[in-house]
Amino acid sequence: MLIHSIRTKILIIVLVFLFIIGSAFVFYSINTTINYKNLRLEGIEKTINYEIEKVNKIIAELERGAVFYAVGGFFYYIQQSDEFGENFAVESLKSLPEAIGGGFWFEPYTYNHDKLRSGFYAFFDKELEKVRIDDTFYMDEYDYHNKSWYREIIENIKNPYQVIWTMPYIDDSGTFSLMITAGAGIFEDEKLIALTTVDWEIDNIIEQLLEINPTQNSIVLLYIPENDLIISTTYENILTGSSIKNLPWDINDTSFKLNNINYIKFGRFMDNNWRIAIYIPENEIFAEVEKRNTRYSIIIAIASVVILLTGFFFISAFVNKPIKKLSAYITQIATGNLDTKINIKTKDEIGLLAETFRNMTSDLKKSIEENMREREEKKRINTELEIASGIQASMLPQKFPPFPDRDEFNIFASMVPARNVGGDFYDFYFIDKHNLAIIIADVSGKGIPAALFMVNTKTLIKNCSKCKSPKTAFESINNKLYENNEACIFVTAFMGFYNTQTGLFKYVNAGHNPPLRKKKSGTFEYLKTKPYIALGIIKDAVYKEEEIKLEKGDTLFLYTDGVTEAMNSNNELFNEIRLLDALNKNKEALPSKLVSEIKKEVDFFSNGIEQTDDIAMLALRINIDENELSIPANKKNLDKVIGFINGELDKLKLSSILQNEIDIAVEEIFVNIVDYAYQDTNGDVIITISTNENINIKFEDTGRQYNPLEQPEPDFTKPLTDRNIGGLGIFMVKKIMDTVEYTRLDNKNILKIVKNHP
Repeated sequence: MLIHSIRTKILIIVLVFLFIIGSAFVFYSINTTINYKNLRLEGIEKTINYEIEKVNKIIAELERGAVFYAVGGFFYYIQQSDEFGENFAVESLKSLPEAIGGGFWFEPYTYNHDKLRSGFYAFFDKELEKVRIDDTFYMDEYDYHNKSWYREIIENIKNPYQVIWTMPYIDDSGTFSLMITAGAGIFEDEKLIALTTVDWEIDNIIEQLLEINPTQNSIVLLYIPENDLIISTTYENILTGSSIKNLPWDINDTSFKLNNINYIKFGRFMDNNWRIAIYIPENEIFAEVEKRNTRYSIIIAIASVVILLTGFFFISAFVNKPIKKLSAYITQIATGNLDTKINIKTKDEIGLLAETFRNMTSDLKKSIEENMREREEKKRINTELEIASGIQASMLPQKFPPFPDRDEFNIFASMVPARNVGGDFYDFYFIDKHNLAIIIADVSGKGIPAALFMVNTKTLIKNCSKCKSPKTAFESINNKLYENNEACIFVTAFMGFYNTQTGLFKYVNAGHNPPLRKKKSGTFEYLKTKPYIALGIIKDAVYKEEEIKLEKGDTLFLYTDGVTEAMNSNNELFNEIRLLDALNKNKEALPSKLVSEIKKEVDFFSNGIEQTDDIAMLALRINIDENELSIPANKKNLDKVIGFINGELDKLKLSSILQNEIDIAVEEIFVNIVDYAYQDTNGDVIITISTNENINIKFEDTGRQYNPLEQPEPDFTKPLTDRNIGGLGIFMVKKIMDTVEYTRLDNKNILKIVKNHP
């Protein structure tokens, strides 16, 4: 349909824009007029304030002059020098170009006890155009004490530096002009002794006011509201000194009509509480604004219509046709025909868009092909990494317990790579019948390079025929790793040999994290060990052995820095302190449980943050003695438990009946632990037997709290079918054994059974 063509849409858009622009111009015209008026008013107000400030500055200078005269008059009073008084009066007036006259006048008999009047008066002689002392009257004969201006000042002045302005008056001496006077007082010991005056001609004031006129027919008015007095005005029908009430308008109105002309009021108070008001005809304020606003509006409206119509023509001519052509090409490409040739060669944005589609089509074909290749390659790499991960995992001991026939110790280890493959590893194996080697190591870097170096390092350690001690092993392996190590990869490692007969543990630390040791009845502490240089860095490195003695019940925990450097969302490390706390929280756990709990603590701390480094851990626990058995809580292990108990009971040569009764009690308790303490979870049971005085057998587990002694005894008075299930087994244990005790301590269930020797 025609409505869907680009040309039609452009036409509609242009018409809509014309309507919007037309409406906008109406709104613009109204608002612009208001804004221009406001700007004009602000401009006039700034101009008036500036001019008023000039008048205010003159008033301030005259007031300062009056105070300055007072200071000089005081010195004249002190020095009693007429020459000083004349010079001071003349020179002070010269510094006040706006003043017409000035001087100081003493109270009766204050300057000279014999003279009623004393003082000096200087004025500006307009004929000579200079300041001089008025010699037309004698101070003794000029009764200034009774002059209105003197009485007006003397009656209102209260303290030094206070300035009093008089009402306008005709000067009858000196200047003989209409003036207004600012007066100040000369005080001695808080007593008024004289006045100083500075005279300002009303004609001079009018000149200043005329400079303020912002428009041709403005009216300027200077008045004192509190005295109901007009000082000066440019309004011809009002005289200076008249009452404010004589004005044909109210001075409090902000606007008024006079002679059919609307006036707007501007003005402000002066520093001496005089007020200047300027009344401006409204038509003079806004005439130019309205004229300029109308002219600009017409020009902009015509220009906008011309531009929009011209734009519509060119857009229709140069955009519509190429877009139609491009649309047809894109339709073919959308069907999957990526071989479509787009034949549009304009040099505008449409041509650029066509060129972009050409490039996009070509790039899309290449991208599809490359994506297919990358998928195949990624699939192949993932398959290889999974195989490599399986191979690497198979190289580490995975079967636990690894030495079922050896009960001197309990060992468990795990390694979780940060990627498919990693550089951390552990290992343990017997050097000979009584010496167990344990190793944990961390290859620098991650991923495949670290994994390859790890395989090489582990193989070299395991196959070292002359490595009869940790020292000789590290010194030999170090030199072999150093050879052809162009990638500068190194290995931090900890290796120890444990002698199962003597309990001696000889070890060497090649720059690795120190292990932690827990003595049987103590807590985990970091093993003091000197970290020598890591393997593969320098040739012929020397390593020294250290040794400790591991007692029965001791536990050794080895780890890589992936544990302590695990990070949470706040960029905090798990660190050595948290590791120590976590170990001591699980200090009684067997190696498998201990390793598992530490990994849980690390995962909880990381709170979902991706693992950035490999994590390897190894725990070695020295079994207490032959009368303790640590075994997973599984009914399949019941035969081993009974075999362990009978191995100790056989030494006592008990009767077969008594031994069978003890076996029944042991079986019942072990099965109870499996079924009720651990239920659906996994855990270990530690069984200890002592036959020194009595036959004492203790069962320890870390399962949920469960006290079998709380089971009610069966009611044998009821028929078998009416009895509650359970309770018979523990009832038999109580009957067979002499003592049965249960406690819950350190999150462990502890059950002790005792049978007295026959």
